[in-house]
Amino acid sequence: MALFGLQGDKLIRAKETNVELEQHIETWLENSPRAVIQDEFILWIGRQPSARDEEGTIFPDLLGVDAEGNLIIVEIKQGRTPRDVVAQLLEYAAWANELSEEQIHEIAEAYFEKRDEFRDKTFTEAFTEVFGVLDTDEPPPLNRKLRLFVVAGEIHPRVVSVCRFLQTSYKMDVSCIEISKFQAESGEEIVSVETKVGNEEIGTPKTRQQQTSPSSRWSGDRRVEEVVLETAQKVTGGDVKNEFTIKEIKKSVLEKYPDFNPNTIAAQIVGACPDHPSYHYHYSNAKYYSRIGTGKYRLYDPERDEIQNGDE
Repeated sequence: MALFGLQGDKLIRAKETNVELEQHIETWLENSPRAVIQDEFILWIGRQPSARDEEGTIFPDLLGVDAEGNLIIVEIKQGRTPRDVVAQLLEYAAWANELSEEQIHEIAEAYFEKRDEFRDKTFTEAFTEVFGVLDTDEPPPLNRKLRLFVVAGEIHPRVVSVCRFLQTSYKMDVSCIEISKFQAESGEEIVSVETKVGNEEIGTPKTRQQQTSPSSRWSGDRRVEEVVLETAQKVTGGDVKNEFTIKEIKKSVLEKYPDFNPNTIAAQIVGACPDHPSYHYHYSNAKYYSRIGTGKYRLYDPERDEIQNGDE
């Protein structure tokens, strides 16, 4: 992928540079959870947690959960992926698949002690802050599904082929992501994140297809945050004084798009709500909503909320 910086009315090509260590990519993704899955948030619960299997100790690079309580496993390679990376990822998946909710809580809370965002918090408290679900609902059951990711500077073509086969033939949620670093002439560093194999390739079950008409089925052509914001504006009539709840937004979105993932809606609102306790965790500059109480929100009003929150 070629990246260019804009200098006056000219495009100046940025030079690709090497990523020195796998740990650098781990740190970037750990500190930027939205970089892994577009339009979704991740709560990381482990970085190279030690795990035992029959052969000894294994160390998944990153372990997380999504808004539905699914476990996310990320395996990172510095340069080109070796062909056995899929086997390595499946070893981690076999281990993670057997984790109980209690074990997931223990892994997460040990990890939180190393992270300022959630130090001294329980798993449930951290999950609530990131995804906002306790404003209206109970947290979902954990580990009903695994989501697997290979991240590298270059994905070997055979790795891509195997991952697509696992998706199409076995409906496994496995993705391949290439990550590259570039440097512009100004010295600015740019990181490119490109999905080579993504979970959008997993087909919709026939039962769901039969229940929804083509006109109402969510296609993913628009960004999730755009749909949620448009819905909030519709529910409130665009008036920053009117309140709404996450439950109202879910209901309105699902009436129009029955295939829309309802568990991402709360996270989208929380992630663009600067007065929510975990706004800093989402690493987003978006300010679309204002939290005015448990489960209650308004559209963000710069004149009111920037003074109230001390924003610059």
